[in-house]
Amino acid sequence: MTVISTVSGTAIKTINVGRGAGAIAITPDGKTAYVVSNGSGTVTPIRTATHTARKAVKVSGQLQPRGIAITPDGTTAYAAGGVLTPIRTATNTALKAIQLGGWGIIVVVIR
Repeated sequence: MTVISTVSGTAIKTINVGRGAGAIAITPDGKTAYVVSNGSGTVTPIRTATHTARKAVKVSGQLQPRGIAITPDGTTAYAAGGVLTPIRTATNTALKAIQLGGWGIIVVVIR
């Protein structure tokens, strides 16, 4: 993943988030971005202020994650890819996966 300055339009930093980086979701407070890497089967939290990656979270499922959404209160991220894996954002830990019965690549969280 490459961080781009919206002011200058130039690359600031490249961050390793695994193979096949795809979807991204940002917490409501703007402090953390979660990047799905379907080739690695992980979700990488990135601190937006410092552009630093935290430890990647391994997600469940035979199909790799392709979509992600975060609850309006910012407490849980949901990565989808055959199963829906909740991730507790306070600790960046995966919780028990929810079986979807299909691909399940688009995630939307509604209040």
